[in-house]
Amino acid sequence: MSDASVVGGGISGVACAAALTSYGADVRLLERSHRLAGRMSSPTLRDSGTRFDGRVTDIGASYFTTSDPDFVDVVDRLIARDVVRPWTTSFHVAGPGGIEAVSTGPMRYAAPLGLRSVVEALAEDAGLTDVVLGSEVAAVQVSECGPSIDGQLVEAAAICMPGPQAAAICASLPPTTVTWEPVIAVTCVYDRQRWVDLDGVFVNDDPVLTWIADDGRRRGDGAPVLVAHVNPVLAAFHLADPASVVPLAVAAVRRVLGIDTYPDWVDSHRWTFAKPLSASDEPYWLHDSALLGHAGDAWAGGPRVEAAWLSGRLLGRTLTEGLGAAS
Repeated sequence: MSDASVVGGGISGVACAAALTSYGADVRLLERSHRLAGRMSSPTLRDSGTRFDGRVTDIGASYFTTSDPDFVDVVDRLIARDVVRPWTTSFHVAGPGGIEAVSTGPMRYAAPLGLRSVVEALAEDAGLTDVVLGSEVAAVQVSECGPSIDGQLVEAAAICMPGPQAAAICASLPPTTVTWEPVIAVTCVYDRQRWVDLDGVFVNDDPVLTWIADDGRRRGDGAPVLVAHVNPVLAAFHLADPASVVPLAVAAVRRVLGIDTYPDWVDSHRWTFAKPLSASDEPYWLHDSALLGHAGDAWAGGPRVEAAWLSGRLLGRTLTEGLGAAS
């Protein structure tokens, strides 16, 4: 059986590993965190001193949309199992002074157990059993013998993570001109809902915030939890100390939503490479002489969750074709 390794356990990595597995490859999935999810992370609230300890909260990707027929089929199956739920087609729009309008768009999907449950469900459905969590890969290299992961040769390798992180461990990747935005996610837990009913707010022309999500409505449990994303320009100045931006973020949340009290608990999390500002229409990058590829939401017309899934799946299929030709 062919031997392949996938580095990165977000949705693109899981989709890639699933494609390789479905075609008979022996796949090892390596993820540096303690759970699969990547930027679809949904950590559990702990030590907040509130009644919401133990609740998961989406602090990475806020939602996802669907358009590709194959991804639509995947999401429909997850909806049938209550892993995914249709969330909303409407978000409010705010300026620096407060809410100004409502904007409609495509259906946005969320997950009752947090978006990480989507990635975990896809891994389970694919039968991925060789998943190594807490695995910090230092180097992916290419020699005349093929690709290697930290010095161990494999027949095929996929790197599924943001471009700057991929380039840091693999010198074989081509230079990229894609700029990645940082984001600091600020979670605010209240004793009760202290804002008007809404699902999310796009905050325009604000120096502090770009987005606020009502995580209780997103998850469907009504918990009075808000997650705000800090403006990338401001976030860039606070990446070394994400907590230092909390007072500004909380003040902006209160101003935009008209909240007259402070939250009972606040936390912050930095995403140094939250989102690419542009994406290639190519589905992935593939080495010209080795079974090594790079996938993620900076490919396949991203940046979208769906694009990351498509990129990973298509790379996995291409690597299996190469494995078949080599066998």
